[in-house]
Amino acid sequence: MKEARMQAPKPGWIDALALALCRPWVLTLAAVLLLTPSGLLLAALNSGAAFLKIGTGARPAALGGAYTAIAGDVDAMYYNPGGLANLSRRELGATHAEWLLGTRFDFIGFAQPTSHGTFGLGVTRLATGGQEGRDANRQATTGFEAADTAYTLSYSRRLPDLKSSSVGANLKLLRSEIGGYSAQTVAVDLGVQHRFADKPLSLGASVLNIGRGMKFMEQRDPLPLTLSLGAAYRVAGPLNLAFDIRRDIYDQRTDIGIGTEYALLPSFALRMG
Repeated sequence: MKEARMQAPKPGWIDALALALCRPWVLTLAAVLLLTPSGLLLAALNSGAAFLKIGTGARPAALGGAYTAIAGDVDAMYYNPGGLANLSRRELGATHAEWLLGTRFDFIGFAQPTSHGTFGLGVTRLATGGQEGRDANRQATTGFEAADTAYTLSYSRRLPDLKSSSVGANLKLLRSEIGGYSAQTVAVDLGVQHRFADKPLSLGASVLNIGRGMKFMEQRDPLPLTLSLGAAYRVAGPLNLAFDIRRDIYDQRTDIGIGTEYALLPSFALRMG
C-alpha cells in the first residue's frame, strides 16, 4: 500500500479514550482494584443475573477462561469486545449446553469486519423447563418457567495511531422472566487489547456488566460487575500460554485462569486450562 502524504486526522473521542485506557497508570490502577476487597468499594451484595457469568465458546472454556488477551473471534463479545477488531472475516458462532432439570444455555453471535470497524450481534439465553409451583402452604400449584436473555450489539476498531491496539464496547439489553413476573435493564461492556508488534505478547483488559441491576417487584439485584486483566505469550511457534485475573465486585470474589494450547494444525489444537 502506498503511503499517503497528508496530515493525519485528529483522533476522535473513541481513540482518545482507548489511548487513555492503555496508559500504564490506568492498568496499574485496574490491577489494584482487582486485588482490593470490594467491600471497600461497593456494598457487600450478591449480584443477580448470574447467567451473565456463563462463558461462551469451546476454546475459551478449554483455556480455563483465560481469554481476555487473546480473544479474536466472535466469542470476544463475552470476554473482551476489544478483541473483535482482530477478525479478518465475518464469523458466526454458537454454543449450546444441556443441564439438569431441563435447563438449557444457548449463545449465537455474528461479527462482520468492515472498513469502519467490526460490528457484532449476539443473543444469550438461559432457560429452564416447566417447574412445579408451591404456595405458602407447600401445596402444588400451576407450573412455571424461567428464562434470562441478553441481546448484544458490539462494536470494535483498531486505533488509527496505534494499530497494535484495539478498543470495543457492547450494549446489552437484559431481560429476566420467572412465572408471571419479568424485569429488564441495559448494561455496557468495555474492552481494550494490545498485541505487541515486536514481541509475541498480548495484553487485554475489560469491564463487564456496567449498569443498573434487575428489579423484581421491590428488590433490585446488582449485575455481576466484573473487572478482568489478561496476558498471553507465544512461547515458541504453535505454543501459547494465557493468564487471566478476574474480580467480581459484588460477589467479592477473585478468580485466576491459566491456559495453554498447542496448535498441531491450523484448525486443530490441544488445549488445557
